[in-house]
Amino acid sequence: MPQFKNWLYLTQHGMFCRICRQHKPPIKKGPLKRAFIEVGILVFRKDYIERHISSEPHQYSVKHQVSLASGYSVMQAFEPTVIMEHEAIIGGFKCLYWLVKNEIAHHTNYPKLLSLAQLLGCDYFEKLKVDQRNNYQSHRIVDEMLEILAEIVESPILEEIRSSQAISLEVDETTDVSVNRQLDLHVRHLDKEGYVFNHFLDLVTLEDGKADSVVAAIKSVLQKKDLPVDRLYGLGTDGAAVMTGRLNGVAKQLTDSFPKLVSVACAAHRLALACKDASNAVRYMANFRNHLQELHLFFRNSANRSATLSAAATTLGLNDLKVKEVKDTRWLSQHLAVQNLQRNLPAVLAALAEEASTRKCPVAKGL
Repeated sequence: MPQFKNWLYLTQHGMFCRICRQHKPPIKKGPLKRAFIEVGILVFRKDYIERHISSEPHQYSVKHQVSLASGYSVMQAFEPTVIMEHEAIIGGFKCLYWLVKNEIAHHTNYPKLLSLAQLLGCDYFEKLKVDQRNNYQSHRIVDEMLEILAEIVESPILEEIRSSQAISLEVDETTDVSVNRQLDLHVRHLDKEGYVFNHFLDLVTLEDGKADSVVAAIKSVLQKKDLPVDRLYGLGTDGAAVMTGRLNGVAKQLTDSFPKLVSVACAAHRLALACKDASNAVRYMANFRNHLQELHLFFRNSANRSATLSAAATTLGLNDLKVKEVKDTRWLSQHLAVQNLQRNLPAVLAALAEEASTRKCPVAKGL
C-alpha cells in the first residue's frame, strides 16, 4: 500500500519500520524489544501497521526524519550516517563465512559472490551499496567482518580452554611466501572428563627468529587470550636450537617463567633428522637425496623448464605434476618426492630430454 511503502519493509524475520530503525527512538516505558523496531512482526494485519503509525516512537522518528530532510539538524547532516538493513548485513556475513569455510580467497571473491547472490534474486544486497565510494565491499570492511566472525567462533573455544584442567602449547616457527617469520601456536587442553582437544590458537608475525622474540610473542598471546598460565604444563617444539637451547632457548626461558612447564621436542621432527643423519653414512642414499633436490631446483628455478614440464604432462595426459622438494626437517618429504616422481616419471624424462636435445642443457643431460 502506498501509505506504508516509504517506511515498511519485510524480511524473513518479519516486518520492520525503516524510519524507527534509523532514528532509534528512546525507550521511555514498556518492553526493551519493541515491535517493528527491535523485533519483526509476523502478524500481517493492517490494524497492526496503523497502530504503529500512531505510536509515540514512530511519531518521534518521523519528526526527526522531517527535521533532517529540512536541514534543521546540522550535526546530523554532517555525520557519515549509513543505514543498512540487517538482512543485507546478515547475508554479507553468511557469504564471507562460506568463503572462509571453504578456504577460498575472500578479498577477491567476496564482491563476486555478492553479485552472484543479487543475480539469483537476493535484492537486499543493494542496501550495502550506499554510494560509489561506500559499498561495504572493500578489503577493510571484509577484514573487520572476518575479525567479528573469528571472535564469535573463538569465544566458546577460549572459555572451554580456560575451564580445562591442563594446558599444553605447540610452537612451530615457519617462513611464509613473503619471507616473514611467523609463529604458529596451537593449544592442547584436557577437560574434566579426561578428553584431550587440540585447537589453533594464533599466528604471530615475528621481527626476527631469536628466542627472546619468540618468548615475547608467546607471552603476549597468552595474555591477550587470557589463558590460565598456572595450568600450563606442556610445551611442544620442533627441536630447533632456538627452541631447545640449554642456556637461552625458548623452552628454557618459558620454564623459568612457568616452573611447572615440561618441554618436549616433536618426535616426528627428531625421527626425520635421525633418519637423515643415518642415511648420510650410506653414500647411495645421500646421492639419491641430492639428485631429488637437484631435480626439484632444476625445474623450480626456470619458468621455461616448468613450461616444458607442463607441456610434457599435458601430452602424456598427466595432472598434478610437480617435482617436490626434499627437506630434512619435514618428515615424509622424501617419500612424497619419490612417490610424485614415480607417478610422473614419463613426463619428467620427456622434459629433461627436450631440454638436453633442444637447448643443449648439460644439467638436464646429467640428471
